Amino acid sequence: MIDGGPNLPSLPNIEPPTLVIAADIGYLHAQNMGIQVDVVVGDFDSLNRENLEMANPQLVVEEHPEDKDESDLALALSFARTVGAENIDIITGGGGRLDHLLVSSMLLASEENVDQRIVTHCGASRVVALKPGKAFDLHDVVGSHVSIIALRSDSRISTTGLRWNSSLADTFPVFSSLGLSNEVTDDPTIEVDHGVFLLIVTSRDL
Repeated sequence: MIDGGPNLPSLPNIEPPTLVIAADIGYLHAQNMGIQVDVVVGDFDSLNRENLEMANPQLVVEEHPEDKDESDLALALSFARTVGAENIDIITGGGGRLDHLLVSSMLLASEENVDQRIVTHCGASRVVALKPGKAFDLHDVVGSHVSIIALRSDSRISTTGLRWNSSLADTFPVFSSLGLSNEVTDDPTIEVDHGVFLLIVTSRDL
């Protein structure tokens, strides 16, 4: 899934996709990266629908009103759910408005999305949301920074393989900086016992 935004994303090292969805102007980012898009979702405030359909008659276009309640990325995630997507990689270049960046990350932890495996790739960083029973399964993380953010009160998480580990006896304050800028020193295990967490893993190699 290719997000919009002002900055061109970098292409992460992931498995070849079976379906590529662009969120509005993300279609242009995909073209610049040489990625063939199957579906475009959005209000088309940044694209011309007729030109898209003429250039690619096989393209599936889902257009929404400009005055809408959900962002283009949220609508793209909704489309992915309707077609039964099991693993979703969101590619974004970041930048632009801070409110868009925050909400795009928080979407991973929404009730509609938190049960799915969704990874947002932004430069050297990857973002995932975890809840009880949902495994942390990112690869190649040893040596990376990791920030852990509790999104609900009375959240509890246990970790191993980090420089500073947490146990279920520790209360993790909601929206606190307690989990900011930890380090992965060994193959980690990260398990949520209660609540929902956002994890941001940033590689030092990129």
